[in-house]
Amino acid sequence: MAHDSDAEDAKLLQEGRIDVLLAKYEPVILGRCIARLNGDLAAEDVAQNVMLRLLREFHQGKSYGETPYRVVVHQVVGWTIADHFAGRPTDVPLPDGWDPAGDNSNDEVAERHDLRRLFAALPDGTRRVLELRYVIGLGIDEIAEQLQMTRNAVDQALHRGHARLREALADG
Repeated sequence: MAHDSDAEDAKLLQEGRIDVLLAKYEPVILGRCIARLNGDLAAEDVAQNVMLRLLREFHQGKSYGETPYRVVVHQVVGWTIADHFAGRPTDVPLPDGWDPAGDNSNDEVAERHDLRRLFAALPDGTRRVLELRYVIGLGIDEIAEQLQMTRNAVDQALHRGHARLREALADG
């Protein structure tokens, strides 16, 4: 099933409107980086490097075939975050003529994705599972072992936690 905005993204990409595409995906990129890096200051740097990598690929004429641009964005975010955690450099040089001045909505995104604040409202068991998963980065089996729970109990806690976080983000 195609995402509603895939056709719009393809049209913008074809028209060379990378500025509009990057502006559209900036909150998503920053939100994922903040969530994965737990609000660490490095999250903004990683998000910037994702944006720069996408911009560089566009200027190099990279083609993604039939892959929707939203999928490309999420792949690049994942790769850049993985490089960050592996200690590989993620810095991308700024292109000539880059204007860093402008509207900065990072504070709003950072506040919305403040995991500590969001997790504080959860029941203790669910909060511990989510912290181990998203703050520490443990896998489901590792969480189950550490908390002496079954894998199914961890899955259920994650499901409950995700549902509550969706509600909290929708209300905020």
